[in-house]
Amino acid sequence: KNLVEIILSNNGYRVVNLGIKVPPETLIQAYREHTPDIIGLSGLLVKSAQQMVVTVQDLKNADINCPILVGGAALTARFTATKIAPEYDGLVCYANDAMQGLDLANQLMDADRRSALIERLAKDRERLAAQERRPIETAEAALAVTPQVSAITHEHPIPLPPDLRPHVLDYYDLEAIFAYINPTMLYGKHLGLKGNLETLLEQRDEKAEQLYRQVRAVEEEILAKRLLRARAVYRFFPTQSSGDSILIYNSAGTEVIETFLFPRQAHGEGLCLSDFVAPRESAKMDYVALFAVTCGHGVRELSERYKQAGQYLQSHVLQALAIEGAEGFAELLHQRLREMWGFPDAVDLTMRERFKARYRGVRVSFGYPACPRLEDQTKLFNLLQVTDTIGVQLTEGFMMEPEASVSALVFHHPQAKYFSILEDELAAFEKRLAVNA
Repeated sequence: KNLVEIILSNNGYRVVNLGIKVPPETLIQAYREHTPDIIGLSGLLVKSAQQMVVTVQDLKNADINCPILVGGAALTARFTATKIAPEYDGLVCYANDAMQGLDLANQLMDADRRSALIERLAKDRERLAAQERRPIETAEAALAVTPQVSAITHEHPIPLPPDLRPHVLDYYDLEAIFAYINPTMLYGKHLGLKGNLETLLEQRDEKAEQLYRQVRAVEEEILAKRLLRARAVYRFFPTQSSGDSILIYNSAGTEVIETFLFPRQAHGEGLCLSDFVAPRESAKMDYVALFAVTCGHGVRELSERYKQAGQYLQSHVLQALAIEGAEGFAELLHQRLREMWGFPDAVDLTMRERFKARYRGVRVSFGYPACPRLEDQTKLFNLLQVTDTIGVQLTEGFMMEPEASVSALVFHHPQAKYFSILEDELAAFEKRLAVNA
């Protein structure tokens, strides 16, 4: 969203940035005050993508039909066409990056190109809607064929963590964290660089070299002035699974103190995250790690000062480094947890392989399909006392503040892997939650 603001502002548009976590009523009030040509919505997580459907419904009920641009990690063209657009009377355009957002804005502002865009969006919507009609007629039918037990086994020795105490890391080495930042995400996703950074630098690409120098300058300023503060809290917990749930025990392993419920695939291998934990009936006690990290304290205020001084690129690079720094810190901490568990990475594992998770175990964050309940952030925050230990808070919508923060559950199982959960499976999961409630 910050990159979109910078790019549009530098191409003749006046952008009114309402910030993050903006409720529909604030958006409606701002629309009536500013009468914009376009409304932009950004969705990082599944929950925020779903909120866009509610937002456009509220805009429609307020008789607003202004064109809407949507984007963000949680969104797809299919979700936009089949879930968001049908709930709105105006145009809804999906942009997969900031530069496409600029192109769409330019098309919307040109009468001839706008007509062609409307026609194309209608065809795309019809095509994507047709793809949405799957052979499985309903979510209930999908669940009916779900295997009760996946092929995941529990014959491996369970690694023991060194202790079950909470650990707090403060002022962690930023230079070490920067080494774990994924350049594809930093330069491609946040800074709009097309192509592989390493390849472009080898080819002496002028634009890539200039951007690299600018990022390095901001990194050096951060390190010299300690502009970012890296903090983390983590802890190992005894755990067992029960169906699609994992049970978190106290340190003695005598009492269940928390429960997490996850959706199960109705396709493929029928996987659920609970499969990666030893079942209660096995009488084995397993272990899971929980953590939260942040690099975001004071970033928003500092980036705003950069922006007010006209240093737009520095403002955005700072925010991008904070966000990807938190992701890098999560990667670094996950590596450290594997070492503490007793299965360190191979000595020849490259950083590129690490970014592709070519190691044992997985870490999952709330808000993504296999772990969709953003509300469960409160459980992790309570178990780790995140707000008291590292100063990260949850908003009413269960988002983390400051934004440049990452929380996760870490599974050690040697067969653990990342897997997809389809929209109808998520719908069935939500229905199950509603019935249980």
